[in-house]
Amino acid sequence: MKYEEINCKTALSKSSLPELDYSLNPYRGCEHACSYCYAPSTLHYSGKDSWGSFVQAKVNMPAILEKEARKFKPGTVGLSTVTDPYQPLEKKLRLTRSCLEVLLAKSFPVCIQTKSALVLRDLDLISEFRKKEVGFTITTLDDRISRIIEPGASVASERLEAMKKLSESGIATWAFIGPIIPGILTEDNVLELIREIKAAGSSRILIDPLRLKPGLDVAMDKPLKQLSELTGRACVIRPSEALWYEKLKGKIFGLCAGEKIDCEQGL
Repeated sequence: MKYEEINCKTALSKSSLPELDYSLNPYRGCEHACSYCYAPSTLHYSGKDSWGSFVQAKVNMPAILEKEARKFKPGTVGLSTVTDPYQPLEKKLRLTRSCLEVLLAKSFPVCIQTKSALVLRDLDLISEFRKKEVGFTITTLDDRISRIIEPGASVASERLEAMKKLSESGIATWAFIGPIIPGILTEDNVLELIREIKAAGSSRILIDPLRLKPGLDVAMDKPLKQLSELTGRACVIRPSEALWYEKLKGKIFGLCAGEKIDCEQGL
């Protein structure tokens, strides 16, 4: 993993995502190295280092945020939208925590999304926000699968345990089941996943299909082969996947209704 400290010119960016006014990304790049990551396509990344092999830490972001927060109208800040605010380097640098301290002082609501149990470190701080929520990406209940498709992130069981602890502390939590990868989430195991998420205290579930961004088919080729060997199911990307997803989506919505947990389609 290649680490670099850089300076940023801005901290808060206007967000087009529902329910978010701003986005805040203290890091560029991500140690989680998820095989399905959309960030390189979203950011039009074309650098020489492969995505998932480097992290750039925006070490002056808390100071920049302090200046912007005095001028900008308070609104909900999403942490983070193109990287994970609680990737392993955060344990050392504490950039996300420093940014949260600024946002709390300036009364900005926060919406945190992560794949890391490290978020529990900041439970004391997050609890102080008047409006806050924490979402966890959970694509599977199988920790072995997590290690293949999201090698640097906390495994599924750790994320669910973190969600439960946050929920028990009075913090609204939700789960993002996405992307839904063929052969990983199936009609046979989706109910168990929904029930585990509900048991962890989640108030809602967002779902999203696997979207074939440029280069993603190549990036996922090796992990999909490993998953097929592990699960004994065909984990492949096929042209007909849209039909498969629509059928599974209908079942998920029906099961969520039966379990009395809100379910929405992501963007």
